[in-house]
Formats: sequence, C-alpha cells, structure tokens
Amino acid sequence: MGLSRQEVNLRRLLAKCELMCKNKQKDDERMPKYVESLEDMYQEVKKLSDSNNEFLPTYQRRIASIKAELGITTSKYEFENESELLREDLLGVRHRTATKGPSSDVGDLDQVINYHENMQSKITNDMLILTKNLKEQSELANKIIKKDTEVVGRSSQLTDQNYSKLSSESNKLAEHSKRAWKCWMWIMLLVVVVVFINMVLFMKVMKKK
Repeated sequence: MGLSRQEVNLRRLLAKCELMCKNKQKDDERMPKYVESLEDMYQEVKKLSDSNNEFLPTYQRRIASIKAELGITTSKYEFENESELLREDLLGVRHRTATKGPSSDVGDLDQVINYHENMQSKITNDMLILTKNLKEQSELANKIIKKDTEVVGRSSQLTDQNYSKLSSESNKLAEHSKRAWKCWMWIMLLVVVVVFINMVLFMKVMKKK
C-alpha cells in the first residue's frame, strides 16, 4: 500500500527541517512554523493511518529531535513518550522489525536529500543556461538597436539634405517666377503704349477727313 499525500508531505518537511538543522540554519525564522506544521501533519497522518503503521514512532521521534535542536519545549498536542523517544534517538537506538527492508526511514531520508540536491543542481544549471540565453539576447538586441540608430541617423541626415535642396530649388523657382512676371508686365505695357499711339494716329487721320 502506498503512502498517502499527507504522509509524503510530512516526510518531505521532516527531511527539509533536518537538513536545515544540519546546515546550521536553526535560527531561521521559519523553523517554528515548520515545527508547528510538522505536528499538525503528524496528527493528520496518525488519524488516517491504521494501527499497524510502523513509521509513526519514527516520525514522532524525528519531530522531537528537531524540537530539541531548536530548544522548543511547548507543543499543541500531547505526544506519548516523547522524552523516551528522544532519548532513544540521541543514543542511536533503532527498533526495526524483520519485515523492514531497503525501504527504511533512513533510506527514505537519503532519497529525499538526494532528490533535493539533484533538484538544486538542476535549478542551478537551468539558471546558468537562462542567464547565458539572456546575455546572448541582450547582445543581439544591442546590435539591432545600434543598427536602427545608425539607419535613423542616416535617414535624418538625408532628410536634412533633401530639405536644403528643396529650399534652394524653391528659392530659384520663386526668383524665376518673379522675373517672368516682370517680363510679361513690360510686354503688356509695351502693347498698351503701341495701341494708344495707334489710336491717337487713327483719330488724327479721321479728323482730317
């Protein structure tokens, strides 16, 4: 029969707390909360387990050992023979039945620790790969931005040049238009003068007749 979800979670949290105690992290502010969660989870496992669950004393002993490491003397629940279990744990006494095989609690602890170490190693490798990818993407983005900046600069310079040429051509066209207007004005003035002289001459001729 497999382990329940509550019992798996209890084993994981036990392994984590024991590892933190081993790594001198007993002053971590989360530890009291972890211990409280361990006691709650132990009670849940105890309620859901049958009377033949051989791991319950081991769980209780490990919780008591963690509390002793942290100097915690209070508890939300009444644990049976907690001091005796703690004494056995400190003296290295382990009562195992003949039915226990390779799936012992210590082996489970080693597996959990190895699992967490492998996960940490995998996370570290993933972070390194992610950092490398981010660096490459950043360098590529910098190159693209640099090229775009150069293109914008050339476009701006070309626009300035075209504006200067357009202004020059506009000035030339305005000057040409001004000159053409003056030319037509003199032509029209000359036509008016010629017509006026012809009219005067025509009137004199008609008067003599």
